[in-house]
Amino acid sequence: MSEEEKKAVDNLNEKDAKEILKELLEFEKREARYQKFTSILIFCLVVIMGIVSFMIVPVAVETLKTANTTIVMAQDALAKISAEMDNINNMVSSITATSNNVNSMVEANSQDLTNAVKDLSSINFEGLNQAINDLQAAVGPFAKMTRLFG
Repeated sequence: MSEEEKKAVDNLNEKDAKEILKELLEFEKREARYQKFTSILIFCLVVIMGIVSFMIVPVAVETLKTANTTIVMAQDALAKISAEMDNINNMVSSITATSNNVNSMVEANSQDLTNAVKDLSSINFEGLNQAINDLQAAVGPFAKMTRLFG
């Protein structure tokens, strides 16, 4: 290769290198603009997230406190309900025992009650009334006589 050919090749390489460097510079400028835009967008998102966090965190904390209070109240109510259920179970047991005792008493005395009802139904009320009237008729004159002496 001759000296002129080497210069021509070097000259050509210099032009290609300058063009490549220009393209690289343009690419870097575009890339820098994109990075700047991305950085601004991320900064804005961080600021928005910070503002939203400061708005939401107090509300969330208050909600959690209210939820905790409600849960404690619900647990107390459940404990009271459990105690009342125990009382109701005791009352049901007592009522059942009383009912069994009444049934036993009725069964034990049913024959006596039946006999008493039969005896009451066998009373001759007409005869009893007649006997009372006869007694009044007999005692009446005696009562008049005792009044005269008294």
